[in-house]
Amino acid sequence: MTADELRAALHAYMKREDPETVANEPIALELARQEIAKSFFPMESEKTVDPPLAVSSGGLAALPVDFGMAIAVGRDFTYISPRAWQRLIAEAPGNLGGCFSIYGGFIRVRGSVESLALVYNMAPMPIVGAETNWLSQYHAAIWLHAARAEQYRFIEDIESQVTAGQLWRGMVEELAEKDRRIKQAGGSLRMRSR
Repeated sequence: MTADELRAALHAYMKREDPETVANEPIALELARQEIAKSFFPMESEKTVDPPLAVSSGGLAALPVDFGMAIAVGRDFTYISPRAWQRLIAEAPGNLGGCFSIYGGFIRVRGSVESLALVYNMAPMPIVGAETNWLSQYHAAIWLHAARAEQYRFIEDIESQVTAGQLWRGMVEELAEKDRRIKQAGGSLRMRSR
């Protein structure tokens, strides 16, 4: 679905014509997108950076604009928190091999790394008009029901807000479970030659 189609579907679902509620539709869709982006990373959002990211001599690689969450970095690099990274940089920079951290819009690795493979989940980017993103293409119903919950919150219909919120979160949980089963069965097996 495009952004315009999502808005039309939300308008039809709400069955409200008052100007304030109609004017809030794009805001509800955006708030719903942001809420969904916090925790919903289905297989359709997975992307492999090709070519690998260039790493500066200081060990910084700029994250893609649509970066949501890292799945795999380098050849089995281990994530460490930004605080631990900063401590190790100061105390024992030689111990950073095979580790990475993410903060400030960069992946941080040891300075001797020249390029970095990255598999990540894309965040659903904002869309307008006839644009689409992975969320609107593959999971428009989730976005629509999350936007309904936002609209019900706006019009202060708490009971309907709770119902719509439970619906879209239940859909997310069901899809997440399905993705886990597929991954456990080897459905997303990635082979790399050395």
